[in-house]
Formats: sequence, C-alpha cells, structure tokens
Amino acid sequence: MMRMLCWLFAACAATTAPPPASPVAPAPPPAVAESPSAAEAPPDSAAPRQLAEATPPPVVSKPPPSPPAGPPAWQRYAVVAPPTLGRPTLAVVIDDMGLVPPQSARAVALPGAVTLSWMPYAPHLADQVAAATARGHEAMLHMPMEALGRVDPGPDTLRTWLPPPTNLANLRAALNLLPTAVALSQHDGSVAALSVPLMDLVMGELAARRMAFLDSPAIPHSVAMGRAEAAGVPAVARDLVIDTDPNPAAIRARLDEAEAIARRAGHAILIGHARPTTMDVLEPYLPALAARGFVLWPISASIAAEAHLDVGPGPAASAGATAVPPLAAVAPVR
Repeated sequence: MMRMLCWLFAACAATTAPPPASPVAPAPPPAVAESPSAAEAPPDSAAPRQLAEATPPPVVSKPPPSPPAGPPAWQRYAVVAPPTLGRPTLAVVIDDMGLVPPQSARAVALPGAVTLSWMPYAPHLADQVAAATARGHEAMLHMPMEALGRVDPGPDTLRTWLPPPTNLANLRAALNLLPTAVALSQHDGSVAALSVPLMDLVMGELAARRMAFLDSPAIPHSVAMGRAEAAGVPAVARDLVIDTDPNPAAIRARLDEAEAIARRAGHAILIGHARPTTMDVLEPYLPALAARGFVLWPISASIAAEAHLDVGPGPAASAGATAVPPLAAVAPVR
C-alpha cells in the first residue's frame, strides 16, 4: 500500500514540473571600431610617428669651403723653404699653441720657419694666429682626439663612441677656425688612432680641404698613416718629441738625438710644446742651427720632400720659395 502511494506521488510531480530551460545563446561581442590593430598598423601610424618625433635631429655640420682652384692648401699657405745646399734639415713643430698666451708669444717670436700647431679652443685664436702668420709661421690644427684612461684632451674631442655626424661637426668647426692651416695633427689620440672609421672620417675631411697630416703616434699599431695614404692625404710622421721630460738638460739631449737622425737620414721632424723650459732651450738653440750645419724647415717642406714635390705657389712662391729636394737627395753633413 505504501509503495503504491509513493508511486502515485512521483507521477504527479513529473506531470506538474516546469520544462527544462532552453540553452541561452551567448551575447554578441561589443561593437569594435574598424581600425587596424597595433600589429597591423601601417608604417605611418600614430605610434611610429610619436617615436620619430621623440628622436633628436641629426647634428648638422658646416661643410668645408669649396677649395679654390690651384695648389692644395698645404702648399698654398706654405712659407718659404730655404735652400738646403746639401745640409740636413730639421722641421720643428710647437704643439699646444694658444692655451697659455705668454708661452705662445715666445713661440711666435722663434724663427719663422718653426711650425705652430694651434689648439682649436684657445682663447682669441684668430688674433694669435694672425700675429704668428705675420711673423712667417705656418699654422697647423692640433685636433683633440680620444686618449687612453681618464685623460681629457679638451672640448669637442673626436671620440670613437660618438656618432660620426657629431665627430664630423666637431672636426669641421675646428678646421674652420684655421682657414690657413697647412696640416692637422692629433692632440693625444691614443685610442682614436686605432679606429679605422674615425681615422677615415678625419682623412676624408682633410682630403676634401686638400690639407696634409702630421702623425705624432701616441701608441703602437696606429692606423693613422695608413688611412691617410688610402685617402690620398699627404702625410709625414714626427721622429721624436723633445720635451717629454721638461728638464732643460733632457731637452738638449733630445735635440742631440734629432741632429743625429738628421745627419743619418738627411732630415728629422721634432715636436716640442709651448712650455717655459722648452722655450728656454729653443730660443738660443734655433738661431745657431746654421752654424751647426743644419737648415730649419717648415713642415710643408717636409711634406713636399716626402711626396717628392716642390713647395707650391702662394705666400711661399711670391717670396721666391726654393724647390724642396726629395729626402733621399739631402746629403748628410760629414
């Protein structure tokens, strides 16, 4: 009886229960604007434009002036090269010119065939160079270049890690300060001289301006002379620095070495600096060179001799410059 009642109750419940809910269709996704995604954005989309606007503009450097027709700058601004008459020659270059005006003035007062290499950040540079030119000195640019360690060569140094446009702008600005320079030499530069790209940049600019290069190697394996040759830039290397030790006795000993080189090879290129002890030694030494059997030469004459060329026209020719014999033709004094 009890089983019969349970069965009747279940049957009634089944007939009165609501039907199961039908499945609900998912809601449609919200409307999306018809614009490309970031991955599909065209190259001129807003994001790339913002990045481009945030990038600083490239450094713009003033190009070199168009070289005039005629002889190259290293010959056009050369001074008179005195005849050798078979005597060995010494080319004396004074570096670091212009930074200490009293010592620079002493260098300007030296015999005119001395070549003066000017720092581009020297104060009143144009006035100092004009005074030196009036005394018959050739001008060179002593360009600051990257050195080893913590040495700071000065403002606007050429550095291996700077972008090429920045280096080129710094180089051009410095060269434009010395429009009558015959050549460029490196100030410091022990790191820069190992960099083929940086040296190619320097030599390319010198070639465009038809200038020469004086190498004062500060480190072995320098590529400077090789890159000058590849660019067609006339170049010579110094033989020694006379005042690495500023003691006057040490400077005189280095001058003796320079004389020995000149007697053996016919010519020597030596570098000094605009310093008190260097001037103390050179002031009496240079006027006595002729009596010692030597000829004092400007650096342009050394470059011409290396290239087997004559000193070009310009200020030198107008004063009656003498053709420079090749280095091999300079007979040493016995």
